[in-house]
Amino acid sequence: MRHITIVKPEPASFALGILKKNTAQLPTPSTQKWYSVSMKIIIANWKSNKSITEAQEWLATFARTAAQIDPQTTVVLAPPMPLVAWLSEQLKVLDLRNLQLGVQDLSPFPAGSYTGATSSKNLEALGVQWAILGHSERRRYFHETYQEVANKVDQALSAGITPIVCVDQPDIAQQMVAIEESNWMECVVAYEPLAAIGSGFEEPAGEVAIVVKGIEEQYHPQAIIYGGSVSASNIKGYLEVTQGALVATHSLEAGDFSSLLLVAN
Repeated sequence: MRHITIVKPEPASFALGILKKNTAQLPTPSTQKWYSVSMKIIIANWKSNKSITEAQEWLATFARTAAQIDPQTTVVLAPPMPLVAWLSEQLKVLDLRNLQLGVQDLSPFPAGSYTGATSSKNLEALGVQWAILGHSERRRYFHETYQEVANKVDQALSAGITPIVCVDQPDIAQQMVAIEESNWMECVVAYEPLAAIGSGFEEPAGEVAIVVKGIEEQYHPQAIIYGGSVSASNIKGYLEVTQGALVATHSLEAGDFSSLLLVAN
């Protein structure tokens, strides 16, 4: 396995860099807000965790407090791919209408002779509305390129699935310009500092705000959310500077995730 050294750059440096790069290709920043201040998107990324039995226990626990979740919050459950079809049925059976279904990856190719890949066509009729694309773990362990992520964005949008594009410093500009400019406003951007992913390190909300401002002014995505050691104890601060959160560790226990959602209300 390839090991990398994570260097935590200064957000101010990023903000300056993003405004200088590729300016000929970037739209003129708008003074009009592109999101509703009441909108929140909170995504549970289970990564490669959970069997069907464990997922059943999670749903049973989550269902007890589901009615208390703020209806203005979009809650997305992104399980491992083998659980997607089963969960699609379970959400109907349990009447968990406030849970939407997402996937953690998508093939950069359409349906066809691509052994092992999951195309957008494979997800038809399963109610999948979201796709996490370009997560740093995909790029680190599976060597995904920015262009492959951009191709996945194309495939998601062609199927009516909203891409959640994960970006990190110092390469946000390169990550975003690989995507067709016409698709930027159709994406949700998840800013995840490498140093904060699964480490317990909490990026200060003020630093997150600087990066979010740079992304907002340059790319005008549908929304910008934050990911990286998000928990019930810090989500309020992140929601003050973003439109939501990508939650991993604290989504694995239904009680933890429910507590986080109630704090976010």
